[in-house]
Amino acid sequence: MRHALSLFSFLLVLFPAFSQNLVLNPSFEQLKPQGVVVACEFMLESGRFPQCIETWTSFYGMTPDILRAADNCPMLTQVHSGELCAGIIYYLPAEDVTQRGGYREAIQGQLMRPLRPGIRYRVEVWVREDSTMMHNHLKKVYTPKTPVVPVQAGNLGFCFSVKPYDSRQYLQQFMSDLNLKPQINFSEVIATRGQWVKLSTTFVPDQPFQYFTIGNFLDDAKTANGLSLRRHRQIDSLNNKLPSPMDKIKRVAYLCLDDVSISPESPPAVDTTAMSLETRMLKEKKFTFNAGVLFDSGKADLRRAAGPDLDSLAAFLRKYPRVRIGISGHTDNVGTEEYNLDLSTRRAQSVHGCLLAQGIPAAQIEWKAFGETRPVADNETEEGRQRNRRVECVVLK
Repeated sequence: MRHALSLFSFLLVLFPAFSQNLVLNPSFEQLKPQGVVVACEFMLESGRFPQCIETWTSFYGMTPDILRAADNCPMLTQVHSGELCAGIIYYLPAEDVTQRGGYREAIQGQLMRPLRPGIRYRVEVWVREDSTMMHNHLKKVYTPKTPVVPVQAGNLGFCFSVKPYDSRQYLQQFMSDLNLKPQINFSEVIATRGQWVKLSTTFVPDQPFQYFTIGNFLDDAKTANGLSLRRHRQIDSLNNKLPSPMDKIKRVAYLCLDDVSISPESPPAVDTTAMSLETRMLKEKKFTFNAGVLFDSGKADLRRAAGPDLDSLAAFLRKYPRVRIGISGHTDNVGTEEYNLDLSTRRAQSVHGCLLAQGIPAAQIEWKAFGETRPVADNETEEGRQRNRRVECVVLK
C-alpha cells in the first residue's frame, strides 16, 4: 500500500492536474531539495536563485531573490499567497553603478505546454514595492552608509520565447544581441506603497511560446519613474563628483512578484490534444510527439510539461485495451551516431516507463530506438532537425 501511495504521489508531481494557469511554480513555493530560504534575507550571491527554486532561473551575474515573509520582518510581513515570493531590481541607472547599461535583474519562467498561436491569453502578476525594501536591499549589497534613493518605476515586461534563453549570458549582452522586445510591457510607473497590486493584460501569441522572462527590457532613459527631472539632475551632479561607485547615490526600483498567471481567456471546451491523438492513432495508426515538448535539450528525463500529452496517450490505451503500440525514439544528426542512438534509447524508455507507471500493461506497449537513421526532414536546416527530434507511437495491432 505504501508503494502504491508513493507511486501516486510521484505521478501527481510529474503530471499536475489541468489548471487554467499554465505557469509552473507560479507562486514560487516549490523549492529544490537543497533550497533554503531564510526569512527577511536577500540572496546576495549570483547563482543562488536558480539553485534554490524549481523551474525558474535567472542570468549570469544577477542576484534576484526568493523572499520569505515573517511577522517579525519589517520589510515583508506577508506575501500575496503562501510564504514565498520573488524580488528583482528593475531600475538602477548606469551613472549610479558606473557600468554600461546600468543594473537590472530578470527571471525566466516556464509553461506547462506551449501557447497556441491565435488564442488570446490573460497575463497577470501580483507586485509590491516599498521604500523600506529598497533601502535594506541596497545597503546589504553595498554598505550601510551607501546613499539610497527609492524610485517607483515602470517598464515591467514579459518577453516570451519558444526556447529558454541561455542563463549563462549577461542579460544586457543577450538583450543587445537579440534585440529583445517584450510582447507585454507595463510601461506606467508602478506605485503600490507596500500593498500587493495585480497587474493584468491580454495578448495573442504568434508562436508556440513555452518560456517567458520577466524584467525591464528598455533603456533607463525610456523608463518612466517617480523622480522629477530636477531631482535626477541634482543626483547626477553629486555622483559626478564621487569617484567611487560605492559612494554614489543609488536610484533603485525593486519589485516583489507573486502569483504569476498566464491562462487562456476562453479555454477550449474539448481536449483537442486528446482528440487529435485518438483520431490519428485510429485513422493514421501513428502519432508523433516533438521531443522538445517531452524533454529538455540533450536530456531523457520527462519534463513536467509532457504530462498532458502522455496522459492523453495513456487514456487512449485504457480506452482501447486490445490495441498494442510501439514507441520509437529518433534524433537529428547532430553529434555522433553512438550518442544519438543512446539518447533515443533513453527517451523511448522514459515514455515506455511513464506509461507502465500509469498502469498500462507491459504487453500493450513496446519500445525501440533508431537514433538518427530515420529522418523525416532535411537535417541541414534547424526546422528539419526539429522535426527529426521526435518520439513516434505506432499502432502494431
